[in-house]
Amino acid sequence: MSPGVYMETRHKEILCLSHDRHMLQIRRMLLEHFGYTVLPAASPEDAMKLAKRHCPDLLLMDNSDSDIDFEQLAEQMKRLCPDMIVAMLSSYYYAVPGHSGQAIDRVVAKDEGPTSLISQIAELFGRTCHQ
Repeated sequence: MSPGVYMETRHKEILCLSHDRHMLQIRRMLLEHFGYTVLPAASPEDAMKLAKRHCPDLLLMDNSDSDIDFEQLAEQMKRLCPDMIVAMLSSYYYAVPGHSGQAIDRVVAKDEGPTSLISQIAELFGRTCHQ
């Protein structure tokens, strides 16, 4: 997959939330490689602060931290930024604990890999994905 087809995404800003700083850095490098601007956050509090300042286009949450109510966080984010898209990375493909589908727009299975993640983000932004 070539990043050239995604260069039109440069203006899109993604708030990436993960308590795992190593994975946060890896996702940041991947998303920036495809032209996105990434705002990394290691906690929901950091994510809220960044959302208040930037109102990003997409919130990408990693659901590996069981102490976070992701649906509630998504609702709070959408109150701050009504046009924000919310996607959650999950190890659970079919069922995500606590996901009622109201504020979270997409659940992305982690085991589908980076190509799928980039394709699904492009789809959420309404872009055609070329691989």
